[in-house]
Amino acid sequence: MRPKDAASLILVRRADGGPRVLMGRRAPRHAFMPGVFVFPGGAVDRGDGYVTSSSELRAEVLKALVRDCTAHRARAIALAGIRETFEETGLLLGSPAPGAGPGPKLPRKSPRKFVSGKSAPNGWRAFLETGLAPELAALEYVAHAVTPPGPPRRFHARFFIADAGNLSGELAGNGELLDLGWYPLRDAYALPIAGVTRLVLKEVALALDGAAAGDRIPLFTRRRGTRIIIYE
Repeated sequence: MRPKDAASLILVRRADGGPRVLMGRRAPRHAFMPGVFVFPGGAVDRGDGYVTSSSELRAEVLKALVRDCTAHRARAIALAGIRETFEETGLLLGSPAPGAGPGPKLPRKSPRKFVSGKSAPNGWRAFLETGLAPELAALEYVAHAVTPPGPPRRFHARFFIADAGNLSGELAGNGELLDLGWYPLRDAYALPIAGVTRLVLKEVALALDGAAAGDRIPLFTRRRGTRIIIYE
């Protein structure tokens, strides 16, 4: 099974006692990673790459992403993380964009560009009707992971950090994630989490301390049952 592109957004809130990250627990009924704590996120939808944004990915973020996909796909992946976060938490990473330019030019046979609430696909309509557009420049790219063969679903997931100070809206889960809340980063390791989430949390801590490896993004995967980390 070919892994499907996906994105997770790690929202970080500065607080007394250290940073906190927004996480929630996947319901036991889920086929993929049931019962464990994760960051908001999900798979890329067909319309994600065609949504107007208030800003574009920073040059260094785009450069790291396009090592294994096109620039258009990189944009769609990042937008998917923002959309899924809004759907699952009610929080918007966006800013007013009355004169925002359109996204990348559509291929000749592609559907119309989604630039407003009325014309947006279902996943974006409510977001854009707030008067905000997704703020891609607020994203920092910290890790990616490929699900090994075996589980009922496979994902090629990219992980982004965004500061909670850039958010709008009120925290309100849609039922996708249970026990949704801001957990101290230092305590998040003790939650029931997958091994890859633990590795990503370490990358978040390094990034917040300014000790990340620059544009060398770690890829977490497994080969013959053994966890491997590749820095690209």
